[in-house]
Amino acid sequence: MIGNAPHDLADIVMNAIGFPLLVIDAGNQLIEANSSAEAFFHSGRKTLLDQSVDDLFPLSSSVSTMISKARTTAASVNDQGIELSSDVLGNRLINLHVSPLAERPGCVVILIQERALAERLRGQEQFRGSSRRMSSFAALLAHEIKTPMSGIRGAAELITRADQREKQLQMAELIISESDRVTELVNRMETLAAGNTINRKRINIHEIIDHCLHLAEQSFGLGFRFEKLYDPSLPDTYGDRELLIQALINLIKNACEASDNNKKITIKTIYNLGSRLTISDSNSDHLSMLGVVVINQGEGIAEAIKSRLFDPFVTAKADGTGLGLALVASIVTDHGGSVDVSDTAGQTAFQINLPITRGVS
Repeated sequence: MIGNAPHDLADIVMNAIGFPLLVIDAGNQLIEANSSAEAFFHSGRKTLLDQSVDDLFPLSSSVSTMISKARTTAASVNDQGIELSSDVLGNRLINLHVSPLAERPGCVVILIQERALAERLRGQEQFRGSSRRMSSFAALLAHEIKTPMSGIRGAAELITRADQREKQLQMAELIISESDRVTELVNRMETLAAGNTINRKRINIHEIIDHCLHLAEQSFGLGFRFEKLYDPSLPDTYGDRELLIQALINLIKNACEASDNNKKITIKTIYNLGSRLTISDSNSDHLSMLGVVVINQGEGIAEAIKSRLFDPFVTAKADGTGLGLALVASIVTDHGGSVDVSDTAGQTAFQINLPITRGVS
């Protein structure tokens, strides 16, 4: 066991870490592994300690290069979006953090963060490119629908004022209701087409979440139990409070609608270890990120829509518009952030990552 800590205490600490953690020696042989690593590699600790780095990770991956760099620079090395593919691992998408142990020359600690669904929208440019592809369509469709809808609604109102039979009145009320629904849909499409103007002010992410949960408890979240797991060390940052409320309300509402009879939603905040992003239109480079995770238990995401989850008009709900998650992604990436999704073993988690900024850019 590493260092002078008692064997049992060191084991407890390592196994309490919720991510796969490996320690390798100067010859790239494993000398320690926690329980999360056993689950990740589908192997017991004894089997793992007989392996080398090359045995565990595909030779085509960048893991060996990162280990070498951590040793030569005596500094931590991080990378995101590493794709692993092997008979043991299957197809995995991970973030990797490699840190040298100063007390043990040549020894390196490897921390793995699995990204269970390759739906990450990385950086502003990727999503904005997607937005540009649909914005002209959305703007055109909004114009073509909105104009005749006002005429339809006006005609229906005239019918209700006349001396008509009850059936005609019911039809008129239906026309009014449906035209209002379409108009609301079009308004949301116009928002997507136009993009979001970010009004950055100092915000506390926990205050924003509390506000969203209060709204949820009075409406769509009635009867649900909301568990809050906050990291109190997270600093304030800068963002658009109203837009972030809109994004979080969408995620919390989705979680409630997709939840099983347990009716429990967990909202967690984290410092997103190693998740650093360069913002192209910001004065600050390589910003650290905070994460907000919304978790529910349920049937999970339909396979048919997993690959297009954030695309506009994609939904598995019979009465859904398919614009909620597209709007979430638009708001978050306009803040310079990203969205992650995991969907495993009856648990779905949406995580938004926001840059921790020190001022208005």
